Amino acid sequence: MKKAILFLFVTFFLILMVSPGVSQAAEKVVKIGGVYPLTGYLSWLGEYYKKAAVLQVDTINKAGGVNGYKLELVVYDDQSSPEEATRATLRLVSKDQVVAVTGTATAPITGAVSSVANKNKIPAVLSSGYDVKADKEPFLFNTAHPTFFAIGRPFMYLKKKNVKGAGLLMPIGSLGEIGITNSNRASQQFGIPIVGEERFDVKAPDVTAQLAKLRGANPGAIFSFTTGEPAALVAKNMAQLKFEVPLVVSHGNATPGFLKLASGLTTNVLVPTGKIMVPDSLSANDPCKALIVNFNKLHMERYGEPANYFSGLLADAVMLIAEGMRIAKSSTDPVKIRDGIEKIKNFPGLGGVYSMSASDHYGTKMEDMVLITIKGGKWVQVQ
Repeated sequence: MKKAILFLFVTFFLILMVSPGVSQAAEKVVKIGGVYPLTGYLSWLGEYYKKAAVLQVDTINKAGGVNGYKLELVVYDDQSSPEEATRATLRLVSKDQVVAVTGTATAPITGAVSSVANKNKIPAVLSSGYDVKADKEPFLFNTAHPTFFAIGRPFMYLKKKNVKGAGLLMPIGSLGEIGITNSNRASQQFGIPIVGEERFDVKAPDVTAQLAKLRGANPGAIFSFTTGEPAALVAKNMAQLKFEVPLVVSHGNATPGFLKLASGLTTNVLVPTGKIMVPDSLSANDPCKALIVNFNKLHMERYGEPANYFSGLLADAVMLIAEGMRIAKSSTDPVKIRDGIEKIKNFPGLGGVYSMSASDHYGTKMEDMVLITIKGGKWVQVQ
């Protein structure tokens, strides 16, 4: 009887020693949050974000984690809504006690998440067209290239091609206003005059009338800062009119969806984007190439599809948070992590080489963007 009791005691003791839940050597975990649109009209983007975040967290953990901690990703669906994004961020901060937040999809949603993050002093490394002003929102960072880069980079290219003038066909509304403001700024910087300006309703079935007016001004390129079906409509109507000048559209079109929409059209569509869209075209000495090639390989192996611009934005957000932890030598203090992110210098990512500062919470340069176009149903880099 005594031997039986002793055997049970030893067995129980051994179980305790090897059980992950009670082991003294249990892994230390730090949580980061994800506020992604997994449902609603932006769900296509949320899926890209979530896939990239999961993959990047796994990659970091397999490499040993950060400062002895493994990362744990906690994701909530913002349902493509600023209001739900606010609630999700509050849950991440209060209930899950994350040390940083990643996301989001649009400027209004980013603004909602940023408000909660700054109030609670939690770094938010987000990825959208939101205009970050570091002095007013010190805990907000943005891995998406600034809108001016996305318009200025094509102007830089057209300057090299000796294009003498550009026409603007912009959507009615705030997005069009942003496009016009930044196009006028780029026009002055690169010495390419705006020779014509037209507007259109993104729900319109045809824009040939506006394009005909612009063609009369003899532009060397058309800029239409719009995304998805409206951008494809402009390209289609230009092809129908045999209006054979380049069409520059928003960097939001660097997706498989737009590739399908625009493939087969004769219009030369130019899309500004990150280098991740053309890993095989990068030079051997590009500081980002090895990272981009490896991430794309892992993305293909896990998901059966290549990474895209939005995948890179979210993966970079996770990497910047991890690097901020390393620099701060802290994985649990959000304020120190924020300070660490701000000190990142010459850090290769999927969207470029990041160098943050107290006044620059983007960290990339215009030259970090490339131009891509469609040939043979595939994205190729414009040289």
